Amino acid sequence: MKDQTVFTELPASRSFETDGCIYVSGQGGLDASTGEIVGPDIETQTIATMENIRAILAESGLDLDSIVKVNVYLSDRGLYQKFNEVYGTFFSAPYPARTTIYCDLNYELLVEIDAFAVRRQG
Repeated sequence: MKDQTVFTELPASRSFETDGCIYVSGQGGLDASTGEIVGPDIETQTIATMENIRAILAESGLDLDSIVKVNVYLSDRGLYQKFNEVYGTFFSAPYPARTTIYCDLNYELLVEIDAFAVRRQG
């Protein structure tokens, strides 16, 4: 079992690896160095969210292609199309499995994504 960097303000890890599976905790449109929201629009926040996930996976020697499942949380149903336009630029077929949920998010974020990645053999 390998525990990645721990969030300083929460009793949670940014990611957790066990048996070749990497679980990335929910990431949002926050600047990784300041913790501030990167911008007021879904496009900017989606890019930052995906880049945060990319950086966390890179710490384990993986990339976005290792993701097999994501859960997407959007603050408003009206953001769905613009979110998909940006999100789709980070992946190619076969796309990860995905669930999208609409809900209130912490820190007034527009999007939050958690991911499940697999360290593939060979």
